[in-house]
Amino acid sequence: MSTNINITINGKKYEAKSDQTVLDACRQNGIVIPTLCHDPRLKPFGSCMICRVEIEGERGVPLSCGAQIRDGMVITTESDSINKARKTCLELLVSQHYGDCTAPCVIECPAHTDVQGYINHIENGNYDEALKLIKETNPLPIVCGRICARPCEAKCRRNIFEGKIGIAYLKRFVADIDMNKNAPYLPQKKAATGKKAAIIGAGPAGLTAAWFLAQEGHGVTIFERQENPGGMLRYGIPSYRMPRDILDKEVDIIKSLGVEIIYNKDFGKDITVKSLKADGYSSILLAVGSQVGYPLGIDGEADCSNILIGVDFLGDVTRGKQPDFNGKKIAVVGGGNTAMDCVRTAIRLGAENVKLIYRRTIAEMPADEMEIEEAQLEGIEFNILTNPLSVSQNTSIVTMKLTKMELGEPDASGRRSPRAVAGSEYNIDVDYVISAIGQTQDLSFINDDCNVSINRDCLSVNKDTFMTNIEGVFAAGDAVTGPKTAILSITGGKRAAYAMSQYMNGIKEPCMLSYETSFQGYNHIKAKNYKEIDPVTFLNEKNEPIEKADKVKMPMLTKQQRHNNFEEVELGYSQELAKKEAGRCLKCGCADANECKLRQYATVYKAQQEAFSGESLQTSQTIHSIDGSHQYIVRDRNKCILCARCVRICIESGAGVFGFVGRGFETTVEPPFSLPLGEEKSCTSCGLCVSTCPTGALTPRDNIALPTTAYTDKTHTDCDDVKLTNIEDAVKQVKK
Repeated sequence: MSTNINITINGKKYEAKSDQTVLDACRQNGIVIPTLCHDPRLKPFGSCMICRVEIEGERGVPLSCGAQIRDGMVITTESDSINKARKTCLELLVSQHYGDCTAPCVIECPAHTDVQGYINHIENGNYDEALKLIKETNPLPIVCGRICARPCEAKCRRNIFEGKIGIAYLKRFVADIDMNKNAPYLPQKKAATGKKAAIIGAGPAGLTAAWFLAQEGHGVTIFERQENPGGMLRYGIPSYRMPRDILDKEVDIIKSLGVEIIYNKDFGKDITVKSLKADGYSSILLAVGSQVGYPLGIDGEADCSNILIGVDFLGDVTRGKQPDFNGKKIAVVGGGNTAMDCVRTAIRLGAENVKLIYRRTIAEMPADEMEIEEAQLEGIEFNILTNPLSVSQNTSIVTMKLTKMELGEPDASGRRSPRAVAGSEYNIDVDYVISAIGQTQDLSFINDDCNVSINRDCLSVNKDTFMTNIEGVFAAGDAVTGPKTAILSITGGKRAAYAMSQYMNGIKEPCMLSYETSFQGYNHIKAKNYKEIDPVTFLNEKNEPIEKADKVKMPMLTKQQRHNNFEEVELGYSQELAKKEAGRCLKCGCADANECKLRQYATVYKAQQEAFSGESLQTSQTIHSIDGSHQYIVRDRNKCILCARCVRICIESGAGVFGFVGRGFETTVEPPFSLPLGEEKSCTSCGLCVSTCPTGALTPRDNIALPTTAYTDKTHTDCDDVKLTNIEDAVKQVKK
């Protein structure tokens, strides 16, 4: 018969029941003890070994799940010796845990957009859900689907086989569907705070900040010095890549959240920090971008009128003020995306011949691979390992002196340093030269009113709060990082928005976005580079190699159709093509990553996967294919920690599907005769095994609900969230 007794936990007196274990008594009193093998529906088993405590008068650090309490017991749940023992046990568990917590595409995306999640939604035809998932971190998917630098694709594991997945193409697909609706998706806004934020610049960072600030309930006004929104998205990227009417639609969606944009306002002249604060703005974001191009810096440049700056040239084309290139010869110096935009724009303006001059090889070009390929297709003449030395102009003809280059040792960027080849100089005559060698910031607004600190021509901010040295004035985007990519500016704008929101709400601590917390701790990943992975890792559920599936090509205008016009080159995926491409995803990331208790505890106790890496452990490591044979359940033995919860709960339910097979490091949990789970005849699809699994070893199939209520709405549980508190109730539900 249970009676009330008194115990002491961590120096405090508590009351507990005499029939409880130490683990139960602690949990009853709100004291957390980590455990991976405990389920209140099952008798204590103690297989994970991490629920250790210290009990006065007893040696060592016993397991709390198996220690019965007694009157007057003194218990300690946290100490150096306890934590050391827990860490050791966790390191043993993770030493053979094989699989990605988070997919490499998600990690590589600066915004950490759930790439795997939205591609899965697309494969299943859930386009609205895919769009919502994207817009949790990125409010410009129409833009990014077209012009993103695609760092995610470079890390895509499909590269192991025949090539990366068209992640950006799929993003564009669902964004275009949403854009063409009568009422595009808008997130729910929080109640109005009565606070106002001013944003300087309607580029990607400013538009993103406005989107997230408006969601937080703040009033938002963007002040833009140009006559239209978009910043470099409009004035630095040609319309054949980023059509202006489509850009306007994306901006209109942001404005629909209540964001106001005021044009032709020059910060530092028409408006100031002082005037904005006087108008009631509680915070100000400087998102002014990097729109000042570098000159070539060579002899004779100052005396040549026909040398243009790349970003200025692209902006003039947008404004309809382009020079007459018809039948002319053009030379563009540079190897980045701006250089590619310039050469491809020159061809569309009717240039007879366009040369790209770059001092390294194509392999070292920072431009996107796809942009390089398209430029070559459109007839651009690549002059690689070539560098300008000087220029001179006679009437309208520019003579450029060039030299051949060769590559030496790698420089700070990791690329091999170019050096001139002695005696290789030669001249070319062109009508115009365009400098596309880089950009910097226009900091002319810095004065006594806005005396922000700078570092190497970039605005200095606190890395946690994004605030400048001026109270209430924040900064983000290229103005802070230097010229980078749209997705990096979007990420900066988002983080700055939440930091500004905290500031306006009176919260002082550093801003940490909820989606980012999963990237702050333990994040096991199979390999940093896909080339390090054995393709056998991705055997299908039949233990067969992954079938080859070439990337679905983006429908495009032909070379002839692009002649002398700025129509969008990429035409977009159909539903059929999008689903086919989404089906190529290998689903690297764990479906249970954000809930996995092993991952959470490994983070807390700083467990290192390589702590136990002896030869016997390495040679015994067996990589298992993922068993997707079951109608409702996916089984990944690589993530099983042999806690026995699925084995015991299945036995007690009466099915007895699972059991241990093998010994030592080779032990696995298997159905009878190691059959695929879908071929095992005893399984009732009750979902109890899924509900009890503390890792991602057993998860429900994508978007398919288990047929009984024995399974909870949670992928797994830490034991306290299970709706059905005992096996008998679960079995009754199954039998119904």
